Amino acid sequence: MKNALLIPTDFSDNAWVATKYAANLATKFNWDIHLLHVYQTFGRTLATTEFNDAVAKHNMDSANEEMEKFQERVQKEFPDLQISAACIQGNLTDTILKVAEENNAPFIVMGSKGATGLKGLVFGSNTFDIIQHSPIGVIAVPPHHEGFKLKKIGILSNFKATEFDLIDSFIHRTSPAIDLNLLHVVENNKPAEANAIFYWEEKMLKHTGVNSVSFKSKQLINRLDIKEPIPYCINQMIVEEEIDLLLLTYSRKSFFTNLFSKNLTKTIANELSVPSFFMREYFLHPLVDQ
Repeated sequence: MKNALLIPTDFSDNAWVATKYAANLATKFNWDIHLLHVYQTFGRTLATTEFNDAVAKHNMDSANEEMEKFQERVQKEFPDLQISAACIQGNLTDTILKVAEENNAPFIVMGSKGATGLKGLVFGSNTFDIIQHSPIGVIAVPPHHEGFKLKKIGILSNFKATEFDLIDSFIHRTSPAIDLNLLHVVENNKPAEANAIFYWEEKMLKHTGVNSVSFKSKQLINRLDIKEPIPYCINQMIVEEEIDLLLLTYSRKSFFTNLFSKNLTKTIANELSVPSFFMREYFLHPLVDQ
């Protein structure tokens, strides 16, 4: 599995949407894809060994059967794509990250919600857990995403040096042939000065070599009569700028940690409007000198 996007799947409709996105991405950059299903077998403490072995075999056979049907479905829609697949018993997060590392996957692509429809965290507990721990980029695909475009890329910008590393981590594996939109949320009624914005645009353009760089900001409104939280502002800019993919870092100390606050779950759990690429700030490393 060399240069194959890793696609964890639970065979749900949401997983199918994510898989189609990943297949289009792989086709665009001449990658393969690897489908991975991680399952667990729970035996009964008081049951016989024979019973627990039978349960384990049933779960394994069911997983393999579902994977075979899922892989055939993908291959039928993408006949020229090289597809491999595996069903592995184990811990979901540990297994996904191990497979990704062992096979040098460019990215992990997952649905933002699984078959269980978990809403305990912003993107469902499984995807969020992968985002928190993955040393490579994770693309979360919203459940109702349709089509595939990768021309206009948005990056949540707060004028931090890690933003250069974030865009590097993406275009180093894909292509700089994109239009980059810097999206900034104004929280404190102090918008960035025009000179600072121009400097940041020019620096980003020179550093990345992308087709173009533009800047968009939106004022956070948090009054009793009008409440526009951070996720709402971000999605408004995404719509207005027609963003195809959003890039952002995850850090427990960063401004954007608010995206993952449990208090905001009901507001944003179902509002991912475009596929979003996440990198843990801890794993970002400069690829070139700034």
